[in-house]
Amino acid sequence: MNKVGISILLLILYCCGEKPVSDTSKVLLRVQSSQSQVQLGELDTLNLDLQNSKLYWKGTKMRGVGSHEGEVHISQGFMLKDKIGLVGGKFEVDMRTISISDIPKTDPIPIKNLTEHLMQEDFFDVDNFPNSYFEITEVKTHSIENLEVSGNLTIRGITKNITFPAVQKGDFIVAQFLLDRFEWNIAYEGSWTDRTLVDRDIQFRIELILVNGNSSELDIR
Repeated sequence: MNKVGISILLLILYCCGEKPVSDTSKVLLRVQSSQSQVQLGELDTLNLDLQNSKLYWKGTKMRGVGSHEGEVHISQGFMLKDKIGLVGGKFEVDMRTISISDIPKTDPIPIKNLTEHLMQEDFFDVDNFPNSYFEITEVKTHSIENLEVSGNLTIRGITKNITFPAVQKGDFIVAQFLLDRFEWNIAYEGSWTDRTLVDRDIQFRIELILVNGNSSELDIR
């Protein structure tokens, strides 16, 4: 093949080659491939009101006798909706924003100590895993307000599928669920007392407020 032929071939390969797509497009394609009834162009993208959307956590010990709780910020996210309702979405949580809400602000040292403890390697290891992710894989609508959400949750680089109920009222969605921290290697060893008394489950409550918009610029990996 002469040089002109090679140049033409390279140009064709370049023009037909795979181009990078946004994370929103990847989720949309997965939703469409799993739901044949959804046609191209029928999905709407809903961003999150990040200022008012909240993710709360609560850890307990001695089967709930003692506890600590707080908040961690949702840094970005979107939902996908068809004519019937929600069908997919993805969220990113900045684990470096873990905060404590049940210790008075007049006690800054205990707040600092517990916050640093949660960020260390034997808990969320935020230096190596600064972000956690949740990608919705399925939404079942049991009634106008009652949903069942399934998705892949990634914490500390470990991804597992979870399912939990959620309630939707207009643009407001709320859900509450438990996670076994050992399944994501959030396994603080500490002393024998710590290992024995600290409960395995972490409680999470998420409150989302949806807004219309185009999330194609989001960089959720």
